[in-house]
Amino acid sequence: KREASLSDILNKVHAGTATATSVLKSVTASLGGKRELPVTRLVDALMENKPSPEADSFQYLDPNLHEDSGNRPKDQRKTFKEAIVFVVGSGNYVEYQDLVDYAKKSATSRNIIYGTTELVTADQFLSQLSTLGKKRFMV
Repeated sequence: KREASLSDILNKVHAGTATATSVLKSVTASLGGKRELPVTRLVDALMENKPSPEADSFQYLDPNLHEDSGNRPKDQRKTFKEAIVFVVGSGNYVEYQDLVDYAKKSATSRNIIYGTTELVTADQFLSQLSTLGKKRFMV
């Protein structure tokens, strides 16, 4: 049996991701249109300096300001073209794809990097839920 090359593995992952993305887009379309996920709405609010209860709880630190001047007032903040989104815990391909779509549809060029401590497939996620369910309800 021939050992799979990294290229073969990446091609299979890409094909699986493309299939999952097309299925999710079909489901979204049948449910009444495109809605951004919470992580995408938060990123949009932070990058565009839009009012949002979730975004208001984030600390704004501008490295271009002097230390003694404190945080810039909300109405004087600039918008951003780049963001790093890091999820502590399980991230997923759906959030990643939603952020990619958001970056592509923006009027200005956006660069968003998505990272997570663990990226799970749908099967892995369901397996984790099953394991947790068994642990919780074991007597």
